[in-house]
Amino acid sequence: MAEQKIFLVEGEITEKKGKKRFSKKVKAQSASFAVEKALCLMGSKNKIKRNRILVRETKEVKEDGGRQEGN
Repeated sequence: MAEQKIFLVEGEITEKKGKKRFSKKVKAQSASFAVEKALCLMGSKNKIKRNRILVRETKEVKEDGGRQEGN
């Protein structure tokens, strides 16, 4: 199994009242898997449809030993 890395996924959510920014840390094998996991988590926890989520940036971050999303 490939090593899991931590990615920070940032973007915007379109709502009726306007746009809101978000950032989410997830563990994944690659940046594309991180985006997919972030979309999945946002949809299941916040009931947001994928077409309302715009991912602006995905970057790998160092492990900081803190609480990590998407374990």
